[in-house]
Amino acid sequence: MGDALRAKSRSFEEEIRGLYSEFSQMKNGVMLNALNVWHPPTDVCETEDEFVITCELAGIRKEDIRIQLLDDVVQISGTRIEKRPIARAIFHNLEINYGPFERNIRFPKRFLGAEPRASFNEGVLCVKIPASPPHPKGKVEIEVE
Repeated sequence: MGDALRAKSRSFEEEIRGLYSEFSQMKNGVMLNALNVWHPPTDVCETEDEFVITCELAGIRKEDIRIQLLDDVVQISGTRIEKRPIARAIFHNLEINYGPFERNIRFPKRFLGAEPRASFNEGVLCVKIPASPPHPKGKVEIEVE
């Protein structure tokens, strides 16, 4: 009886692993994306001269990162591809997020219109938006041609 129970248990375990494997390999599924979008740790600061976003993206290739400006929001998104070499393993701890990620950071209006710069070094993305020059107030001089 013990052997039969162990065989059923192993069969059930293999079925669950197969389902998990199929589910985790799905691409662009609406439900999968909704469930698996993760948010990388991000620091945001503002100085007199610039708005700085620092995002920890260890294990992600530069080619897999997208940065977009949407009005007064910087959207950082991409995918960390899962690389688990051990097919049949018992995991004791799973803390690393895989799959699609996204961060949306709103920035102050005084940075609108400036050209952002981005760098990526040792798994850390840094996006800097310089402050736009202040618009002069008061009278506007008209030049005669």
